[in-house]
Amino acid sequence: MLKLFKTTIITLITFIASPLSLAHDYVVGNIHIDHPWSREAPPNAPVIGGFFQLTNHGDSDDALIAAESPIAGHVEIHTHKKEDGVMKMIKIDEIRIPVNESVLLKPGSFHLMIFNPTQSLKKGDRFPITLTFKNAGKVEVEMTVEKPEHIEKHMHH
Repeated sequence: MLKLFKTTIITLITFIASPLSLAHDYVVGNIHIDHPWSREAPPNAPVIGGFFQLTNHGDSDDALIAAESPIAGHVEIHTHKKEDGVMKMIKIDEIRIPVNESVLLKPGSFHLMIFNPTQSLKKGDRFPITLTFKNAGKVEVEMTVEKPEHIEKHMHH
């Protein structure tokens, strides 16, 4: 019995210390939000980006329609668009999430623009952000601040 208890404790400690325990995801309605993160930014950065993957497990399309955070002046949904041969970031009203599909918010594509953060954010910091979906409703998630080199590793999941 003692041997089983020790094995269980060691297994639990190993799992808690593993990289899997650092992964974070959320569910609201039929929407799964995987690994919300932001880049580490220099002190007093006027804007930071927010990234994650959205998956719709429902039987109707949904859309991310708003985001807000107590650490930001305001948050906008953005994408990139080529205009006159130049890539530009543009504000959009929503990101559509089709049934049984995933949409990745990543640098150079769909993303959140988090304006005027009220604190300097370094690797390992976390901050709350509330996402609002057209059908699924609202959910608060925690964004994890990561260094830029993490981007390449995460983009290949």
